[in-house]
Amino acid sequence: MFRYPQFIVFTVALLFAPWISHSSAKAEFVTLSTDLTIHYEQSGEGDTTIIFIPGWTMSTDVFVHQLAHFEGSTKFRAITYDPRGQGLSSKTVEGHTYQQHGRDLAALMEKLDLNNVILAGWSYGVTEQLAYLNQFGSGKLRGMVMIDTGPNVSGASYDEWVWYLNDDSDEYSRWFTEGIIESRDSVITEFGKWMLEDPSPENLAWAENIAYMTPATVASVLNATGFYLDYTEDLVKLEGQMPLLYVVREEWKGVADPWIKANTPSAKTAYFGKHLMFWERAPEFNKVLDEYLAQF
Repeated sequence: MFRYPQFIVFTVALLFAPWISHSSAKAEFVTLSTDLTIHYEQSGEGDTTIIFIPGWTMSTDVFVHQLAHFEGSTKFRAITYDPRGQGLSSKTVEGHTYQQHGRDLAALMEKLDLNNVILAGWSYGVTEQLAYLNQFGSGKLRGMVMIDTGPNVSGASYDEWVWYLNDDSDEYSRWFTEGIIESRDSVITEFGKWMLEDPSPENLAWAENIAYMTPATVASVLNATGFYLDYTEDLVKLEGQMPLLYVVREEWKGVADPWIKANTPSAKTAYFGKHLMFWERAPEFNKVLDEYLAQF
């Protein structure tokens, strides 16, 4: 598969998707350890910081519309970053587990002196924020936003609102773990098509080129270790303790809504679009987010 340089993909997006808003957020780098430098972008100012966390193999690019939305804000500071091994952050040899990603997030918050934080993870980014919660508690958190993922990665059936089956009888987990190494082009292309409501050539090329920035071995290890994580207890403990918001793709409402109502009934919910709804339907997503943030 031909991999377009990023600037070409960006130019094509401008030509064929003029509705896309582009943020002038400042890109920066911060060193967290001798082997780890994190790339992040930010916009807006305020005492409360919203940290948008990309999912598996994705980067800050996916949150361009959210950064643009908070430009000029005097109440909220918006930050998004590339987790280790992804985007422009360091491709370290070790540390590719979500528990370590949670520790990286804690180190980033410490380095940037962030104490009033709303975590907004997407996909495996939810797992990352819950890994932080599991290890460091909620002392620095004011709210949590879960975008299209629940607290448990695998279960006995898909009625449980999980990504994978415990016995992997459909080989879905194997496809993302072994397949990303053995048949990387195919997995990345199909993954992009699955995420997008509009898998046009331009949109698909954009998603693919982001995914190619993560080494296949890193992607494989992250997926394999994520399979075993269940942060249900950690998330349920937040019920009534802080405002929660779930934004979930429409086709998952049937399993997500019962779980949310049973376990975190005070949470706000919204269901629309597909996995990348916050990028493809940015105005709709940002409106839901603004309504949630009005309580802070």
